[in-house]
Amino acid sequence: MALDSLERILFLQKEEVLQDQRELVLQRLGEWYPAATIDFAGSAQEVYASRSYDAVITPTLPWLAAALNKLERFCWIHFLSAGVEKIWEMDFDKANAFLTKSSGVHGAPMSEYAIGAMLYFAKQFNRFHEQSKRAEWKRTWLNELTGRRVTILGLGHVGTALAQRAKAFDMEVVGTLRHIREVPNVDRVVAMEDIGQELSRSDYLVVCLPLTPETRGLVDAAFLSRLKPGAVLVDISRGGVVNGDAVLNALDSGILKGAALDVFEWQPLPEGSPLWKHENVLVTPHVSGTTPFYLERALEVFHANAQALLSGREPVTPVNREAGY
Repeated sequence: MALDSLERILFLQKEEVLQDQRELVLQRLGEWYPAATIDFAGSAQEVYASRSYDAVITPTLPWLAAALNKLERFCWIHFLSAGVEKIWEMDFDKANAFLTKSSGVHGAPMSEYAIGAMLYFAKQFNRFHEQSKRAEWKRTWLNELTGRRVTILGLGHVGTALAQRAKAFDMEVVGTLRHIREVPNVDRVVAMEDIGQELSRSDYLVVCLPLTPETRGLVDAAFLSRLKPGAVLVDISRGGVVNGDAVLNALDSGILKGAALDVFEWQPLPEGSPLWKHENVLVTPHVSGTTPFYLERALEVFHANAQALLSGREPVTPVNREAGY
């Protein structure tokens, strides 16, 4: 299987977002592939039936399968997200097309979010925010990131970007990989099965893992119980990797001093969840990966994959069908 040409491209997007993105898509793809025809659709109904495309660029939309099944043929799907776990439950042909994802687009914003979350608790910004609303002048001693240990679950693009930024704060960095190798800015790389002794010495635990059958529910009560008492959890993975009830129990027992949570098992987070009102929890609505540069970076990843495929090489950021991400 090879990508012989890139003459017709289909760009799918939520209808309410499509209008804002159309101009940039036309500009960038027009620069790279001036002879290509680019079609847009904001719903499955807008997709031309029985048409063939060399490439489909799309998020993991709820109506993606319905759109793809209207086509006569598609050679390649490039996903605008780095996480693609939703596609395995979608009924469309995944065996006869290249599948690539936008790995790397989240490195900067999500690693910045993690640093910000660690500083939020180290510098007690939550406490001072409440005091400022009461015009209350009450001083206290603050902590530092310098010399503290951060353990990163998942040294992918986000994890390695975080390691680099953590080193700028002179932190000790430990991280996990499925296949052990040296990683820049990481003091020790360990396998997940060897993480226990590292957790017992960790001041911060940042979860950057994809959601797979192996990682679903990984960070549970038993996992958190191995942490150094008073640690801080930052969850920027995918909803379902971290168990919310286990986080609450760890906070109440003193295992966790604080938790910054950007993803949840159920999204939106239910209004009745006790996480909303817990004084040591920072809840954000799955925004750690957002950035004004997201689409531009995702299109750059598409272009890098296109250059590889058109040259007969393997894609740069393939979806790992066996691992599920």
